[in-house]
Amino acid sequence: MLRTRLAILLLCATLVVAHADTLPKYEMRAVWLTTNWGLDWPSAPARNAREAARQQQELREMLDALAYMGINTVFFQARIRGEVFYPSAYEPWSRIISGTAGKSPGYDPLAFVIDECHNRGMECHAWMVTIPAGNVRQAAKMGSKALPAKHPELCKKLKGNWYLDPGNPATPHYIAALVAEIVSRYDIDGIHLDYIRYPDEEGNFPDADTYRRYAPAGMSRHQWHVANISRIVTAVSDTVVALNPHVMVSTAPLGRYTSLPGLPPARWSCTEGAAQDAVAWLQQGNNDFVAPMMYYTGENYFPYLADWVARATQGYIVAGLGAYRLERTEGNWDITEIQRQIDASRHYGAAGQAFFRARHLLRFPALSLLLAGNYYRYPALVPPMSRTVESEQVPIGHSEQPLASLRLRQGILCDTLSWQPATHAARYAIYASVTDTISLDDPAFLIHTWVTDTTVTLPAGRYRTLAVTAIDSTRRESPAAIVHAPRPRKLPHTYR
Repeated sequence: MLRTRLAILLLCATLVVAHADTLPKYEMRAVWLTTNWGLDWPSAPARNAREAARQQQELREMLDALAYMGINTVFFQARIRGEVFYPSAYEPWSRIISGTAGKSPGYDPLAFVIDECHNRGMECHAWMVTIPAGNVRQAAKMGSKALPAKHPELCKKLKGNWYLDPGNPATPHYIAALVAEIVSRYDIDGIHLDYIRYPDEEGNFPDADTYRRYAPAGMSRHQWHVANISRIVTAVSDTVVALNPHVMVSTAPLGRYTSLPGLPPARWSCTEGAAQDAVAWLQQGNNDFVAPMMYYTGENYFPYLADWVARATQGYIVAGLGAYRLERTEGNWDITEIQRQIDASRHYGAAGQAFFRARHLLRFPALSLLLAGNYYRYPALVPPMSRTVESEQVPIGHSEQPLASLRLRQGILCDTLSWQPATHAARYAIYASVTDTISLDDPAFLIHTWVTDTTVTLPAGRYRTLAVTAIDSTRRESPAAIVHAPRPRKLPHTYR
């Protein structure tokens, strides 16, 4: 059945045309914002208050541009290789943010980016590089602050680089502690795990000792590796659910899940090259979504995307698109390649797109305009979480009751829309129409996706019909309350 469906979808790949006139109302439109080496941000370290203010303004301007394009989710790289961008009890401040490993930049970048994203109606997910722990030279410079120095029992060295050993039973606990630190202290919307895999050439990883010590009898080394990575994902998921079940958990696996019939062997795939059973993470509820890094073209993109979507019977797929491949030195893609890949993601039923990386969205005006004026020209809500969050009360997304007391007060300079707070509401969405009709299924009517107050001001007399829905922390939406503006009164004729 799966093979038949894949064959049909592969045939359709050549038939995917420009997007339909009706754009999706629910779609994750994400971007990876890279802090490692300051690739996206910051452009320079903050050694004093003036430089810290410059960093903050730089980030504001970047987020303004991303919001203009229609991005609604930011994966902010909060942890790189054993260094972090927030005050941590476990790992030092990154030298990239302050110029010196272990030194604060004078503010909390993670708290700052979360607030700035929310101010623009965007979710912020903490992107964490999971297994790599830096190279030997960096670790030597950091001295006692380096992860291999603090926890040598957790680390392995391979070809000049340090890695956490996934086979050590203490490794999942260590990573879960880092996650707990973020989830318990920040208003974060998601935890996003990257490099949640063994390094390249999995079979060469120097873990023969831990394999002998911890692997169950009869389990092959590869099977043990798969189990080890899955154990880390489970530990992270369990930690998040215990602390705040409304926080999404996701991963960025390799772009191809496994080799497909009729195509050359993938080799560098999740199952064959990296010990990543990302489909199981979805099916077991340990991931709300996965964003496979699909930085390929042709037969290496379309059939593998179709395969991901076909396998995702629980959770959903966000297609990771290689915006960096537009660079002349990185592939010299034409902009039409990105168009085809967005079209395909919608055609196959993926829940959205994630672009690697932020700087490349800003660097190519053609791509920015394509998103802002075309594919993302109307807002979109982030898709609801697929797993059920236990609650003492019924979440608003399952309620049949719309908001209470929706009122429109008209004024000379502005109109005021107000309503009573809804139980379990995390925020509200506003729909508006200049006529007497409105459709909540059409994002063309969606004017605000992230309102946290129960009062909004609107231009006087612009809209005839307005609707408000409540959105709970699982991203589910309530039925709408609708109000119509009274028609202008016809004044009687007067005669002199």
